[in-house]
Amino acid sequence: MKCQHCKYPNEEGWFYCKDCGKRASESMFTTNMYMGSDIGGRSDIEFSTIDSETHIKNLEKQRTEKSQGFWKEKLNALR
Repeated sequence: MKCQHCKYPNEEGWFYCKDCGKRASESMFTTNMYMGSDIGGRSDIEFSTIDSETHIKNLEKQRTEKSQGFWKEKLNALR
């Protein structure tokens, strides 16, 4: 691979060219590509009318139910 600007050899795959100091190759991904992916989707933003205390209690309940189900499955698998 060579630098996209000065064509200096870049066998080690450095991000920046050792000769000219500019970015050695074009970016493979852009911010738009990231935000369009499943990973870029924001799952932590929810709009609702419940207060934070109720929300925290609901999260705790969901977590305990999930963990109890997990251990039930593990115990059943051992039997």
